[in-house]
Amino acid sequence: MTQHDLVPATASARFRSPGRLTRRGFLAAGALSATAFLAACGGSASAPPSGRSSEIDIYSWADYFAQENLSAFTAATGITPKISTYADNDTLAAKLGSAPATGFDLVIPTSGWIPFYASRGQIEKIDTSRVDLSTLDPSLLSHNYDPHNQYSIPKDWGVLGVTYDPRAVGGNISTWQDFLDAGERPSVQGKVRLSSSGWENVGVVMWTQGQDWNTTDQSVIRAAGDRLKDWATRAKPQLGGTEVDPLVNGSIVMSLYDQSQARRAIMQNPALRWVVPAPTSELWVDCYAIPRGAPHTNAAYAFLKHQLTEQAQVIDTQSLGYPAALAGLQQKLPPGTDHADLIFGGPGLDLSRLTSFVVNPDTVTVYQEIETELRAAS
Repeated sequence: MTQHDLVPATASARFRSPGRLTRRGFLAAGALSATAFLAACGGSASAPPSGRSSEIDIYSWADYFAQENLSAFTAATGITPKISTYADNDTLAAKLGSAPATGFDLVIPTSGWIPFYASRGQIEKIDTSRVDLSTLDPSLLSHNYDPHNQYSIPKDWGVLGVTYDPRAVGGNISTWQDFLDAGERPSVQGKVRLSSSGWENVGVVMWTQGQDWNTTDQSVIRAAGDRLKDWATRAKPQLGGTEVDPLVNGSIVMSLYDQSQARRAIMQNPALRWVVPAPTSELWVDCYAIPRGAPHTNAAYAFLKHQLTEQAQVIDTQSLGYPAALAGLQQKLPPGTDHADLIFGGPGLDLSRLTSFVVNPDTVTVYQEIETELRAAS
């Protein structure tokens, strides 16, 4: 089943808090208590001051725009981007749920939050007459979190995969079952690293069974969690961490990573390999969205128009190491870009077979409880 098949019945039924995480401290949200998680979606937070008409107020992950692009935008429009930053999606959720209005003109949520914000009227519909989405990769449009991209525009994306040492794990990994089997090898036990996210870790087991990690059936999630915990008693995995040094030096021989981390590790240790295991895995997408009551919508659309140009997206990709949403982007990068194929998830990656996680408030606590139990047992 692809993401395009997973359109939620109602926007309020599913929302997500990952970003995944493994990046920018986001997946640590998986360790939040249910109370803290839900409070983040509706808690209070002070609003930033509104910018002047010559400014645009952006709330974003840190260091998430190439300075060259920001300077070029100001030079072309006279508008100065004023960027405030957050470390995880829960902080953004609290800000958008606060009163009075946030005063921001653009925010950058991870994809699965979009239906949550849209169902609560916290983000505006995109005026498609003011932006050109025709240059974007069709595989990144109209996913389960926002069919027809009414509320969001993809900024960049990443995938969940495995970076491993084939000498230590006994050969190649091509499926998630291969990953689980390798984790039980005596030479690998205790040298496996999982994610910081309960839904990613449980998802690995669910995918081996052909199950949908966006299921609303708590019994299916708990059964997968039991299988994961049973496996963990033999594999003795470590949980969390995005640093690549342990994999480079061999203290870890197999780890869940996104492609940016894999690229950094392989550039230091070419013996390592990267794979997005079959039958499916996670695709996360960070998106542009316009908050309700944005004071400078003209500036927001001017910024979007600039950022969606081919030149700006190529520059952002080179600067950040995550691929922007531009169609044919890989062929448009300058020749000689180091491990350019890994920026895009590896050769032959089919994005249509991947699935995005969208948090359901009725099931997210189950994933969190399983993660807590897994940590206690590790």
